[in-house]
Amino acid sequence: MTGRIIFLLSYLLLWIIFFQLSRLIFILYHFRQTKQLTIETDVLTFVYGLRMDISMASYILLPVCFVVLIGVFIHFFNKRIIFKLYTAVILFLLLIVTLADLEIYKHWGFRIDATPLKYLSTPKEAWASVSHLPIILIAFVFIGSYLLFYLLFNSGLNRIIRYLKLTPYKWGNLILLLVFIGFLFIPIRGGLQLAPINQSSVYFSTNNFANIAAINAPWNFLHGLLNTPSDGNNPYQYFDKQKASVIVDSLFEKPSTTTKILNTDTPNILLIIWESFTDKATHLSIKGEEVTPYFNSLKKEGIYFNNVYASGDRTDKGIAAILSGYPALNKTSIIRTPNKAVKLPQLSNYFSRKGYTTSFYYGGEPEFANIKSYLLSSGYQTLIDKNFFKKKDQNSKWGAHDGVVANKLLKDIATKETPFFTTWLTLSSHEPFETPIAPAFKGSGHTIQFLNSLRYTDDVLSMFIQKCKTMPWWDNTLVIIIADHGHHLPETADRIKNFKIPMLWLGGAVSQPGLVIKKIISQTDMAASLIYQTGGNASNYKYSKNIFDSTSKGWAFFTFNDGFGFIENSQSFIFDNVSNQIIAGYLNKGSHIVNKGKALQQMLYDDYLNK
Repeated sequence: MTGRIIFLLSYLLLWIIFFQLSRLIFILYHFRQTKQLTIETDVLTFVYGLRMDISMASYILLPVCFVVLIGVFIHFFNKRIIFKLYTAVILFLLLIVTLADLEIYKHWGFRIDATPLKYLSTPKEAWASVSHLPIILIAFVFIGSYLLFYLLFNSGLNRIIRYLKLTPYKWGNLILLLVFIGFLFIPIRGGLQLAPINQSSVYFSTNNFANIAAINAPWNFLHGLLNTPSDGNNPYQYFDKQKASVIVDSLFEKPSTTTKILNTDTPNILLIIWESFTDKATHLSIKGEEVTPYFNSLKKEGIYFNNVYASGDRTDKGIAAILSGYPALNKTSIIRTPNKAVKLPQLSNYFSRKGYTTSFYYGGEPEFANIKSYLLSSGYQTLIDKNFFKKKDQNSKWGAHDGVVANKLLKDIATKETPFFTTWLTLSSHEPFETPIAPAFKGSGHTIQFLNSLRYTDDVLSMFIQKCKTMPWWDNTLVIIIADHGHHLPETADRIKNFKIPMLWLGGAVSQPGLVIKKIISQTDMAASLIYQTGGNASNYKYSKNIFDSTSKGWAFFTFNDGFGFIENSQSFIFDNVSNQIIAGYLNKGSHIVNKGKALQQMLYDDYLNK
């Protein structure tokens, strides 16, 4: 073995050690989940993760191999400074990914991939999402970590650089290096197996956190960049198309009868989409004081749906689920692709054709996640965003807080022609969970801040609804309050609860106040149900069921980054596509509901690709 090969193998080892230390940091950072593992399982995360570490280290080594190859003939390329500069740059980039991954997993529940890059097209809004974090502290941690790891790499390079000078035979070195580079593609692809390494290659446990911990964060990020789903390829092929279609069709019975819960077919409609409004918060009290006391009191005045599940985990997915009855996709959102989104049915189009005046209110920037193009192409005649508010009223990092928007909406709606279909997307309960008033609950930390932001919007809602009740149009109005998605806070052991959201229909147009509907409902079901209540036909809303049809089946389906969940009767589960296994939930013996979830995901993605 020549000195140059020893140098390359030693350099490879330095990066493998770095990745193993990074995994240790990840495990310690998420110690609350780590302590549920056995010591043996902890150790196995390093053992199984080693294969992915070697793959990523081999990617890093490849450019170094070519520099060393040139150095056989041109002595300048053997200089220590070249390898130190390369190491400094790569370490800087990988450390950003590694440290960002710690918080991304904490908040989103998956390891870092290309998803965060989708939000960089709107930098102000992206900054608003992270500005609540202790940026100065994070900067110091990053600088300290970078200096520490660079010193370790520098010390290692000083020890191994001498091996480059031990072999003077040029042509022998050339042939040996070329062979080495050829063999390097074996660890890059993870071995000699038919399929290249992927995330499931390092999964080994029935505990999903153990599998997640085995993943190499920079490898996962690189994989996400290089393997975005193509327009012609459905990554979720579980059954032949006919079988999948039969399963999905069985979930959607054709509507037969509709129980009318409105006293008119042409009510004014106020649709309030509450940012991150999780069902968990409605059951929570802090020192005897409810988090959402006004919303809870409103349940008695309207029709409350106590078993509703969001379709996805981001606002852009929730808007399409509510307004178009279109389920959330795993790694993207249909409204990010305007030529596909424009083909969706939309409630604002439906009501516009019925002669309604339509408007959308949001205190933030609707360009975020391409929401604006979706709204403007779907029949909204008026779009009010942050640009309609004075600078002094843009009192949130996102734009204008809910109280400011509520006051404008009240002022505008007093002069609107009736009937109207008006949508209000709130924003104050989005990260960074800031409020323009003193917090209702004392304490620090993300959970308390989040609950305080929900309480603020609850107070705004109280003012807003009470003033609406004094308006002449109230007796002919339906108000729908629904969340865009749930939230991981406050944390519980049941991940399915993160997708459970409240929904309430109230107002003078509701004929059965005080009714509680316990049927399992998807967020996507709101669209068809509203259309049937107003005398329309929702047959083009193919993924939306009529809640008020006694023959419709009670179930809900949701997706997240690379998996899905399904709830039906007393059964529920979460399925991880990477490991191809159930990672949470409860199933009856012999149950077939997993196939229902798989078929839905397959047919949904086919539908998305074909639009």
